[in-house]
Amino acid sequence: MSGPKRPRPIPKRGLRSLLKQGKTRKAIAKHYRISESKLDRYIGKYRLGHLVRKGRRPTRKRPDKIEPKRIAKAWIPVKNYIRGLDTEYRFVNINCPPARYINQKTLVCSNQKRNPTGTFTTVGIYSVVYVSNVYFLFATSIRYSQQPRPFGEIYGWVSSAAPSILEECYHSSYYVVRIVAYTFSRPKRKPRAVHYA
Repeated sequence: MSGPKRPRPIPKRGLRSLLKQGKTRKAIAKHYRISESKLDRYIGKYRLGHLVRKGRRPTRKRPDKIEPKRIAKAWIPVKNYIRGLDTEYRFVNINCPPARYINQKTLVCSNQKRNPTGTFTTVGIYSVVYVSNVYFLFATSIRYSQQPRPFGEIYGWVSSAAPSILEECYHSSYYVVRIVAYTFSRPKRKPRAVHYA
């Protein structure tokens, strides 16, 4: 006996093609084996709301796009980095990474101007979130493993899995604009575990 069918990948080109064909949200969601609410998130993510058939549920309102500033040098003080983000977004609430420096290219936080050394169990994902017409800087802590693991392994995982993790963590009315920082730690009290392939 076979189990439930897994969701199909949702590429932007394929989704755009189905919307241009005039397919309903219900039909498209069934095609990709996902819920209509999850489909709406992809439509918003790919900015394809203008292709949704009239009379159907609209996608979430997206914030006006703010272009990230050019990166001058890699490692800078976290306080300067957060101050720059606050200038761009005018946050209502800020959760600041507990580290001295951040690499603007990799988004890794560290107390030295280099990647963290040692092993870790938990990663913090800091993201700009748009909700109710204002911006927040939120932190989400995820336990990667019970046993401490090397930095490189955890960073490789979170740098690819973070968007999916945040999509599952936040309510559909929240829009994750961008991920801005990662922290790595071994807290005594671990956050909930999230498992992704």
